[in-house]
Parts: sequence; C-alpha cells; structure tokens
Amino acid sequence: MSFLLSMLLGAAEAATPATPVVLVEPDPKVMSQKQIRAFNANLDKKHPFYIRCVSSPEIGSLVKRLYSCRTNRQWEASDETGNRNARETYEAMQGKFWNTSE
Repeated sequence: MSFLLSMLLGAAEAATPATPVVLVEPDPKVMSQKQIRAFNANLDKKHPFYIRCVSSPEIGSLVKRLYSCRTNRQWEASDETGNRNARETYEAMQGKFWNTSE
C-alpha cells in the first residue's frame, strides 16, 4: 500500500512544474527573424511579449521592404500615443475656424 502511495506522490510531483518560467520583454529590433520565430513559438498571439512584424514598401523602390518588429505591448503603446496626439491636435484646432486676424 505504501509503495502505491509513494508512486502516486512521485507522479504528482513530476507533473507539477518546479519553477515558473519568467519572461523578460525582448528587444525585437536586435533579433533576427529566426530568433523571433523561436521566441514566438511558445507564446500565444495575445501575449504582451508576442512579437509582430509589419512590412511596408520603401519609397522609391519597387522591391525593397522595410520591416518593423515590436511586441504587442509596444504596438499598443504606439497606437495609444498616436491616438492621443491626433486627439490633442483635433481639440487644439476646434476653436481656429474663424479668422481672428481682423
């Protein structure tokens, strides 16, 4: 009986993780595409540290592309900053409709 109990306890200890994995936010600008793919392999696409890359055409070139890679957290912060700047500009221009130079 004690042998069975010790086997069950041993199996339960093996099933529980010993230490939780602590992730540090990566810097995608210094990572290669291979490193980014390896890092993203273990993460959900909604995770704040998941790295997304966006390509955009380079002005003046038909083939060359520029790649911008950031974490979800960095993309969210960039969106918030852009929206805040646009809102502040819109609000600053609200009272500028009439010509006040007369």
